[in-house]
Amino acid sequence: MHRTPNRRQIQAKLSSMPPQRSQATVYLNAYKIMLEKERLEQELEKLEARRHQIQQRLAILNSQTIAEEDTTHQQANTKLEDNTPKFNTLTLEY
Repeated sequence: MHRTPNRRQIQAKLSSMPPQRSQATVYLNAYKIMLEKERLEQELEKLEARRHQIQQRLAILNSQTIAEEDTTHQQANTKLEDNTPKFNTLTLEY
């Protein structure tokens, strides 16, 4: 009887040298890096715009706080002036 050898997949030849990078791989890596750079730049622009909005809102809140404090102080002063009793002075001579 004749035996047929086992058929298995041909294994890749291993080499101690790393494979050479093809031009397609170089272009793919450059493209990936470019996309990530653009994404990060857009994200930074959005963050800067948001930061600007927050700073504007804080400025508005600060001015409103100062105005409220001034109003509170004015009201407190007028209430004190209104509540102080008015005395009429009389001079008596003997």
